[in-house]
Amino acid sequence: MYKNIAVIFIAILMACFALSSCIYPRKYQKNKPFIYKNNITIDDNQFSAEESKSLKAKLLTQLDDSAKVITKDYIFIFSTLNSPPVYDSSYAQKSTKNMKGFLTHLGYYNAQVHFKADTIVKKDHQKISITYLVKPKNPTLIDTFAFRLKNKDMQNLALKSLKSSYVKQLTPVTKAEILAEIGRLTDTFKNNGYYKITPDDLKMRGDTAIDALTNIGDDPFENIRLIAEASRKRDSPTIKLGLVINPATDTFRLKKFYINQITIYPDYSGNDNEPISLKTDTMQGVFIKYQKYLFKNSFLTRNLFINKGQLYRQLDIVKTANSFSKLGAWQNVNVITKDSANQLNVFLYLQPAKKIGFETNIETSYSINSNTNNVSVANAGNLLGLSLNTSLQNRNLGKQGVKWINAFRAGVEFNLNAQRNSGRNINSNEISYTSTISIPKLVYPFQFINQRNLDGAQSFISVSAANTNRIDLFKLFSLGFSIGYELNLKKNRIFTIKPVNVEFSNLYNRSAAFDATLQANPYLRYSFNTALVIGSSIGYTQTKNYQNKQHTIKLNFEESGAPFFLLSLGAVKSIEKDLRQFIKLDAEYTASIIHKKSAQTFRAFLGIGAPVGKSDSALPFFKQYFAGGPNSMRGWPVRGIGPGAKPLGIYNQRLLNDRTGDIRFELNAEYRHDLLQIKPNSIVLKWAIFTDIGNIWNWRNTVQGGGYDSLQFNFKNLYKQLGVTVGTGFRLDFNYFLIRFDLGFRFKRPDIATNSGWQLPDINFNNLFRKGEKVPSSTDPTVFVNDERYRIWRYENFNFTIGLNYPF
Repeated sequence: MYKNIAVIFIAILMACFALSSCIYPRKYQKNKPFIYKNNITIDDNQFSAEESKSLKAKLLTQLDDSAKVITKDYIFIFSTLNSPPVYDSSYAQKSTKNMKGFLTHLGYYNAQVHFKADTIVKKDHQKISITYLVKPKNPTLIDTFAFRLKNKDMQNLALKSLKSSYVKQLTPVTKAEILAEIGRLTDTFKNNGYYKITPDDLKMRGDTAIDALTNIGDDPFENIRLIAEASRKRDSPTIKLGLVINPATDTFRLKKFYINQITIYPDYSGNDNEPISLKTDTMQGVFIKYQKYLFKNSFLTRNLFINKGQLYRQLDIVKTANSFSKLGAWQNVNVITKDSANQLNVFLYLQPAKKIGFETNIETSYSINSNTNNVSVANAGNLLGLSLNTSLQNRNLGKQGVKWINAFRAGVEFNLNAQRNSGRNINSNEISYTSTISIPKLVYPFQFINQRNLDGAQSFISVSAANTNRIDLFKLFSLGFSIGYELNLKKNRIFTIKPVNVEFSNLYNRSAAFDATLQANPYLRYSFNTALVIGSSIGYTQTKNYQNKQHTIKLNFEESGAPFFLLSLGAVKSIEKDLRQFIKLDAEYTASIIHKKSAQTFRAFLGIGAPVGKSDSALPFFKQYFAGGPNSMRGWPVRGIGPGAKPLGIYNQRLLNDRTGDIRFELNAEYRHDLLQIKPNSIVLKWAIFTDIGNIWNWRNTVQGGGYDSLQFNFKNLYKQLGVTVGTGFRLDFNYFLIRFDLGFRFKRPDIATNSGWQLPDINFNNLFRKGEKVPSSTDPTVFVNDERYRIWRYENFNFTIGLNYPF
């Protein structure tokens, strides 16, 4: 059967490839030749295949608008050419000139570009295929580069920053790098007192006057002519560059400026006609003018990165604006500088945000064929989760920008497969409350740190309480308390430190069926019990952006029951029974490559938690990992895979089947593509294909008497026990949020030993959509029973989820 499927699959791919290679013209002008295709051929072996491909893509953007061919793809197979442009050789000639100008900016000043047109004659039309022949030739290299600024201070600043220069010896001289270097030096000077200087005050000179390098608006043909005059060597052209002060610059623009008067308007209304009679306070040489006393003066001056009398630095002005903006107490921050002689007066206009804010939203999730069957509900397979989240926020507590957030959450999980009038329509419900106070500075014991070197430092205190009811299983009451700090040492690098983290979970009202399940599954018995966590944690997040690429690294370390906590508590016996001791480390890496209409995203996650001391065999269940659901192994429902090679529960069983573990390893990859705009700029339909690889495991053996436990992590069994999902989905993007529909199939199941778990799911209409039906019993043909084979196939082979926003 697999052989036949493979043959059919290959035949379909070949047919799709044949169709995709054809472009069908529509709405063309009859009896007039039209442009059907544009090709670019690069006649130079100095480029690698990847470099040549990239250069071709860039050169295509230089085509004249009247020579561009725009095709539309349908269902990723058919391509159509609507209203193709009429061929005119002058448009092709303009395109060659644009390409030569573009190559000039890349340093290829002797490049040659020609074109040829091939005609394909049909009954009622003529198709023109234009090929552009590009010969870049050797680029002009930088022989030497020097600063010739004739200003001692500026010359020294430039020389100190020479290592950061965009202009490098023996590299092609390009317009982009010349402009980048001028911009870099302009910023350097602005951050050292030169308030008036602009890029126009700097000029790059070559062997002759090479104005084309520093004037974006120049005619590219004039650029080529000037560069040709500057370098006569055709085989290996070189050029000597020097950066100078523009002779036309006013010398006043090259003077240093110092900060003079600083004035803050903390309750600016946004109206230029401010009241004449404003109250004025003075603190640390700063004038504070206000109508109402909404903010403490010490709070305002603490967020300034400028002082009276200091040298002007553009970076300090920007940091000051960002500091006030990040606090959230103001909806608009505007910093204005006014010069007088060689001094600057700085004015901060701060428009307050509403002190009290209220937010509410609804979250939803949907999963088909969940393994998490309720012990007293037959076929608790399709689960719909709804939750209401509301928060009340005070943005300026104590007149110091302190935030106080009170968040309330109420959720319910419905069992859509429950029989009518069974009274089992609700699987679980939850209610929780969290109160967080966030202080926009570091407090004890870090108050002595120079916080001016930090970006957005804050301290926080959080208290939470929650109650969860798993119908006919158990009830869980949780309390939490934490004290922490968040600080940015560098841009896009965030540290979160919790020196105090206390969590208590009390499991009560346990049903007899639940207790029986725990006795039958030792790993659950170690996890599901009353537990106390007293410990600390530290987290680190770093994000980097490179043009269309983004990388994020997240690390988190957590511990509970460390000796110094026990000593500080005097080893209180009353808590020793429930106190859990463990260490836990998470590491996550995500990467995205974003294009105009598509994106590739990748994620790798590794989490390890190890019980320490006592006789604990596992982490407490609220600290354990799980996989499956809309944001993880999407071929399995939430908590539906693992641990290790644990087999699936029997379909329609009456057992608790939550699957959690101490170790989690997962790899994810997803390709996303825009399909169509249902409503322009509002609703976009997107499509995706994805694969998920991973599983969870226990840290220790939970089998009484020792021996190997298939639920326990063992490196030699890693490959065998990995699950693999391959799936597809559609997304509705509403700009502010996204609704996601994902269908994941299990191509490798860790619970199957045959063929290391690999399988080709029998995907057909009946297995995907058909419901059970009445069939004669095998023992008594007169008795009809439910035929559940299609539902069982879905339970064992795939999962459908609905989620909000992207999974990672």
